[in-house]
Amino acid sequence: MRALRSILGVGRRQWGWMLAGIVLGVIVIAANALLMALSGWFIASMAISGASGAAFNYFLPSAGIRALAILRTVGRYLERLVTHEAAFRFLTSLRVWLFRRLEPLAPAGLEGYASGDLAGRLRGDVDSLENLYLRIIAPLAVGGCSILLAVIFVALWDRAASFVLCMVLLLAGVALPLLGRRLALEPGRRSARLAGELRTAVTEGLQGAEELTLLGCIQRQTERVDDLSSRLVAEQQRLGNINALTLALASGCGGLGMAGVLAVAGPRVTDGFLSGPALVMLLLFSGAALEAAGSLPAALQMAPAVAESLRRIFQLTGAPAPVAEPRKPEPPPAQTEIVFRDVSCTPAAGRPLLWGFSLLVPAGTRVALLGPSGSGKSTIMALLLRFRDYGGSITLGGTELRCLASDQARRLFSALPQQPHLFNATIGENILLARPEASQEELRLALADSGLIRWVEGLPQGLDTPVGEGGCKVSGGEGRRIALARALLKDAPLLLLDEPTEGLDVETERQVVARLAERTRGKTVLLATHRTACLAMADRVVRLPDVQENRS
Repeated sequence: MRALRSILGVGRRQWGWMLAGIVLGVIVIAANALLMALSGWFIASMAISGASGAAFNYFLPSAGIRALAILRTVGRYLERLVTHEAAFRFLTSLRVWLFRRLEPLAPAGLEGYASGDLAGRLRGDVDSLENLYLRIIAPLAVGGCSILLAVIFVALWDRAASFVLCMVLLLAGVALPLLGRRLALEPGRRSARLAGELRTAVTEGLQGAEELTLLGCIQRQTERVDDLSSRLVAEQQRLGNINALTLALASGCGGLGMAGVLAVAGPRVTDGFLSGPALVMLLLFSGAALEAAGSLPAALQMAPAVAESLRRIFQLTGAPAPVAEPRKPEPPPAQTEIVFRDVSCTPAAGRPLLWGFSLLVPAGTRVALLGPSGSGKSTIMALLLRFRDYGGSITLGGTELRCLASDQARRLFSALPQQPHLFNATIGENILLARPEASQEELRLALADSGLIRWVEGLPQGLDTPVGEGGCKVSGGEGRRIALARALLKDAPLLLLDEPTEGLDVETERQVVARLAERTRGKTVLLATHRTACLAMADRVVRLPDVQENRS
């Protein structure tokens, strides 16, 4: 329930739309039931009037029938329009909220999740929450209100008949839905879990298709996807069978309700307490009132799957941020000197990434970190960018790094990470993310210093060339240089470069290193590399031992 309240709080700005959709739903069901009731009463009254020769004013009820028919049709259209608008607005609010909750967790807080699992939670689980309002909350609210109004209406004519109708509606609208929910609880949970695993398997299979082909594991991955798909279909079939059973029983309740009302109210006609047309009206109204309970079984059956999606989302967003923000952030420092004193970094689970590290990087100097993989070079970059927490002390211009707000600290750095991300946009758009207001001259200079200028000029579309999702339309070296140009364009006072020439041929690497050496002169630069060619731009080289060796 707490997760439900929290998720509804996210969409509180859409409560007006949600309430309007519920009200329209009640109006539509009421209009349909009253249309049936008035039509039955009108036909019966006309028959009696014709048989007895008594005068009968048929203008008013016929006008009412037309009005109710129009109200039902227009109301149904508006109800669909408003409820779907509310659902889409709610999903928009939810996606924005989810992104804001996940952004502080990245990257360290999301390392335990596979990319396919994250994609599944961000897309599949969020999309399934469209059903939360549209298929669960709205039907339950509309059904409950409509049942109450139907019982009150029948009670105005005959209390015993209203009691019978109430029992039948509770059977169809409460007992059967609860039975369906109980039967669908485990299949719904398994269905949501299997859907997430299937999305993860498909995503990982597509992303790693080349590796799977080289290792001869395509068949194994195909069998895994096929197994998950078969199990998911089986669970969905179970849910469909449960839904069919509850719907069939609910339909049977319609006939049961009319028979019960007839049995109770029929003798009232012979006793003179109820007219024949009124009895017909109550019978048809009772049959039409079952629409109020018709959507409740499907709503409660769908609840377990939506609850599982809610659980998966809140499991993700409920994780603590890997880096705590200071209560009273210090102002950004004016100096760029970096000092590490006995710094350690150990994740919650796993071996230390850095242990007892000390280093002085004076302002305006370029320091290269040289060491084997796993020695902590990339971890040092992540600590400076406040992606991970640390033990010991890191000062920036004399200010403790953890006393700076993360956003303030990151504004002081330009960074090329070890695995840069390219967005599904053009080359120019990817580079200009760093500084959208940059001039064309500044952009060309960044391209030249990253060794891209000739390549870009040789492309038919130039900077308007799309790079594809994750940079799939460019080579690894070209993608890395695009990310390097982005880092250079930001032109922050501190520059972090993690393997800037990875994937480049010898000649291109030599040119890029020479340009970077000239561009970064007088800047504070921290360079992580295992390539000796990059050391030409460094004023000082620091060799890092393996973390385990350092601990011993």
